[in-house]
Formats: sequence, C-alpha cells, structure tokens
Amino acid sequence: MPVRLFYLLLSLCFSASVLAANAGYSFSDNKPIDSSRFEQRQLYKELIYLIKTNQQTKYRAREKQLQNYPLYPYLEYTNKIQRISRQSEADIIAFAEQYRDTPLSSRLIQRYLYSLASQGHWKKFINHYDQTIASRKNTCHYAFALAKTDQLEQAMALASQLWLVEYSQPDACDPIFKRWRDAGQLTTEMAWQRYNLAINNNEITLANYISRFLSKADRNLANNLKQLRRKPNNITHTNRFKNTDEKTQSVILYGLKRLARKDPATAIDTLNKYLITHTFNKSMLTDTSLYIAKKLASRVETAHLVKQINLDLSGDQKLVETQIRSSLRQLDWHEATKHINQLAEHTRLTDRWQYWQARSAMTSTDLDRQQTAAQTYQRLAKKRSFYGFMAADYLGLAYNFEDENFTPPREEILDLQATPGIQRALEFYALEQRTNARREWNFTAKDFSSREYRIAASVAKNWGWHEQAIQATISAQAWNDLDIRFPLAFYDDFVGSARKADIPVDWSLAVARQESAFMPDAKSSAGALGIMQLLLSTAKSTAGKAKLANPSKRSLTRPEINIRLGTAYLGRMLRRFDNNRALASAAYNAGPTRVSTWQDDTLPIDVWVETIPFKETRSYVINVLVFSAIYSRKLNQHSPFLYDHERILLPTYSPPDIVPSLNIPGTNNS
Repeated sequence: MPVRLFYLLLSLCFSASVLAANAGYSFSDNKPIDSSRFEQRQLYKELIYLIKTNQQTKYRAREKQLQNYPLYPYLEYTNKIQRISRQSEADIIAFAEQYRDTPLSSRLIQRYLYSLASQGHWKKFINHYDQTIASRKNTCHYAFALAKTDQLEQAMALASQLWLVEYSQPDACDPIFKRWRDAGQLTTEMAWQRYNLAINNNEITLANYISRFLSKADRNLANNLKQLRRKPNNITHTNRFKNTDEKTQSVILYGLKRLARKDPATAIDTLNKYLITHTFNKSMLTDTSLYIAKKLASRVETAHLVKQINLDLSGDQKLVETQIRSSLRQLDWHEATKHINQLAEHTRLTDRWQYWQARSAMTSTDLDRQQTAAQTYQRLAKKRSFYGFMAADYLGLAYNFEDENFTPPREEILDLQATPGIQRALEFYALEQRTNARREWNFTAKDFSSREYRIAASVAKNWGWHEQAIQATISAQAWNDLDIRFPLAFYDDFVGSARKADIPVDWSLAVARQESAFMPDAKSSAGALGIMQLLLSTAKSTAGKAKLANPSKRSLTRPEINIRLGTAYLGRMLRRFDNNRALASAAYNAGPTRVSTWQDDTLPIDVWVETIPFKETRSYVINVLVFSAIYSRKLNQHSPFLYDHERILLPTYSPPDIVPSLNIPGTNNS
C-alpha cells in the first residue's frame, strides 16, 4: 500500500467513541452561568472604554453595578493608573493592601513609582520601593533616588552593579550613570569588562557605545575583537597577538572560540601554537579548550583531534556525551561503550545511556553481554519514552504508556473554581484576554499543593483551557495523567487539516503539543506565532503554495488558520523527506536546509535522532515521536512507534527469552 494512502486511511479510521467524546468539552462540573454574567462582561468592557476615554462621570454612575463581579478590582486598577499622577499616597496604599491577594497590588506600586520618579518625589519613591518586585526601570530610578537623597555610597555601588551587565539598560538608567561617571566611578577597567560582556553576548550596538569609554590601548584591542567576530581566521596570524597581558589573552581565546565554530581543527592547531608563547589564565584556557573539544567531537572528521588538547577534560560530562554521539555516528560501538562508561553513574543509569549501552552490547560476540543487553531492553520497555518504545519494538512487546488518570471529586473542583483568583482567571479567559488570564491563574496557583494543581488542571480542562491544564499537571509532576497532558484540542480543525495535508493526525497533534501546548496566542522570541508556531514568512509561503488566503500576524493567532497552515507545511516537509516523520519533524523545528545537510541514509533512525547536532532539535524530535504514539493510542489507531519505511537499517531481535541473533545490520565492528 502506498505510504500516502496509508496515512490517509489512518486519519479517517477513528472510533465513534473518540468522536463522540471529543465533539466538544463538558461543563458538567461548572456552576451554571446565567445571562447576568454575560451582561456583566459586556458592561465591564464598556466601563473600561469609559475609563480610557476619560469619561469619569459616566463611569462613576455605572461602576457600582459591577461591585460583585470578579473583575471589579481591574476596573479600579485601570481607573487609578489612567489618572496615576492624581492619586494620593493613601489611596495607593489602600488599594495595594485591599488587593494584595491579586497581581494588581505590585503592578499598581510599580506604576506609582514610575509616576513618582517622573515628578522627582524621590523620598516617597524610596519609601515604596521593593527590590523583590522591582522592574529594571525602577531599579535605575531607585539608584538615582539614593543619589538625590544624599545616600551616595549606596547609589554609586548600585550604579556599578547596573553598569556591569551584558545587555543594554533602560533609558531610566541614564541619569544615574551620568552622575556615576561624573563622580569618577567609571574606570577604563570597568569599561573593558563591559565591552567584553557585550561582545560575548553578541550585543554589538552596546559594544560600539561602550567603546567611547575605553582607553586608547583598549580601543585597539576592541577593534581586534570586532574583527575576529567577523573574520575569525585572523587569529591564526599569531604575530599580531604577541603581547601576553591578560586582555590580549582574552582576545586570543575569544578569537579561537569564534574560529572553532567553523574550523575546530585549525582552532586546536592555533591554540597549541599560542601555548608555546603565552601562559593563559587557567580557568579561561580550560573554558576555551572545552569549547574547542566539543566542536571537534561533534564532527566525525575531527573527533580524533580531541586528543591534541593538552588538558584533562574527561570530567566534563557534556564533552563525554558529545564523544559518545560522535562514536555512534561512526557506528563505532566499541568506542561508544568506552565513553558511556566514563559518564557519572547517575547519568549513565538514565534511560538514554542505558539504551545505548545495550544497543552497543548487542553488536558484541559475547553472549553474556547480549543477554545482559536484552534484560536492559526489558527494563526499558516498561517506560513511556523514546528509548522505552524503541526497546519494546526490538523485543516485540506492547508499549507501556503508564497511564494514570485522575478525576477529583466534584466538590473539590467546585471549591477551587470558586476561589476569587481562579474566578478572575476564568473570566479573563471567557473575555479572550489570555495574558491577564494567565497572570491571574499563575499568581493564584503559585502556592498550590500537588493535589490542588491536579484539581486546577481539571478545572482548566473543563473550560477547554488546554495550556493551563497541561501546565498544572506539570506543576503537580503528574507525568502519567495522559488524559490532561495530551488533550485532543481543536480536534475538528486538526482532523480536517490533516486529511487535506495527507499526514497522520496524531503527528500534527504531537507537533502542536510540543510547539505551544495548544496556546493560540503563543509567540516565540523568534516571532513564531500561534498553536503551531509559524513564522509569518513561512505561513505566507505555505498559503501561496496551498492557494489559501494570505495570513497576517493577527490571523495566525486564530486556531483554525494556524492549524490549517501548520499542517500544510508539515505535509510539505513530510514529502520532502520521504515520508520520514523524524526528519520532517526536525525540519519543522530547525529548517529543511539544515536537515538536508544532516541527513545520512547510512544511519539507523535511532542513531540519526541521537546525533542531531542541535540539542533543542534532538529533544524536539524525540518528544514529537513519543507524543505521536500517545495520540495514536488516544485515537484508537495503535500505530507503531516507527513505521516500516522509517525503520530501515534498524536491527531486529528475537524475543527476550532467546539469545538475540548476531546478524545485525548497521554496524562496522563486532
């Protein structure tokens, strides 16, 4: 049967019971909401509008109608910050005290402090400043307030702390920094330290700003640093860096790190040349040597050069793990075993390295080692994990999902749902103000017990608030509550889109679960949006190819649009990578161009996944495959963990009570 047809049949063959159970979510555990609640929500939005348009008379005439509404404190808060400069100190303190069990108390204090700073009321500012909740902006104001109230020693000490960071501080720091510099507190040494911090954090704009405070000699070194950032090969010209002072040392080591990113072999060769003429700070040298060693070990062609490093780095667990993966990529099972044995015991006994120790042992001609490995597989097969499912496949055993769902008593659900903070969170959720909803929920839940988190998860589940339900089970460490951790969220959208894209619906659900935990308004630091975390450029490209409407950033937060485009893009990746979900998942996370360079048809799929160069992508692929298996079971599909066409080059073993066959493909040694 063609693979694409197979996927299509899978997406169609869902049981009637699953369809019935997930046609919508139940509110059976919720108190009924009568029409007055909907009227209150409408009035709340109207009153917020009146506040923001300065219609105070109309607001005051109607606000008493909502005094018993859960979000009434937010009306008062919005009214106070809209007119913050007119608020008396007593009013601010009274509000903060009255609503100290909400996020509003500290938020109002922060806004009040901004207002006091803008008006120059520095004594009042100091009286209300609390460093445990202070924003960076208010910390800057606080330092200036200390200076303005003649507490100069404290002010200068805090200014120094604010200065020596690797990022730009807010403009609010400018006055205290000027006062600090005018007092002669900024030394050329401190300027050099911050310049280094900025360069190493890739804050080039900040580094350019800091350069004006450097000494003439340090400016030359700073120019060298900037050049090495762009042209790391310059560090191979050792005659340019003859000085042996500590600053020159730091420039040399920075350049070697930059060079190691593209050419670790040349980097180690150059480092050894510098070691003849320079005596480096031991800590800095070890740090750089480790960095180069990891880059060397991560490449098959340079892994053997780690031995050229004249330091004992064997105690670094991350380096050992990199060496294990390098050995695996070469299918050098003997070397992989040697490095696994170098791991600390607690690391070696994790599922991951137990699996690879057994996998390596199965290539041995030693029957005792093989039998021990088979026993390890049997132990692993009891686990719900990538390695557990792989072991179960090898032994022909059923997967163990370790499913332990929890249904709290209805009374406990109603009691927790009735708490004011949860009521406010659910109201914001109903109003589609998700940021406020999360803020209220998280503030209320911060001191929950494990049981309360599990009850909260049930409350969120009943409301269809999937990401909060998932987060609550994580906070409770209820790892086996698969019913809540893996909801069939936006079910109809996923089924319809998966059919159109001709991909397994369990896989698309797994990707969405990994990407955002089904959060419609999720936004990553890179600008990826929505449930399936799409970049706008990717979404537009996919829409064009699929002949769909051109999306906007706003539309990508609509679940149906985001899911349609995300699954369409998944379909493209699946077909580009020969219907291999592991490769296609990696491409969805790291981009198809990178995955094309990583692709190696000579490697078994488990080795390929384990040796993905990016840790984030490696974890991503492992999670997506495991999540797919969980969703397949929830949909009553019971698909294999890996399909036959994905299992090429994987060894097949006999049942666990029989000594495994020695005819194992995918090896180059015995």
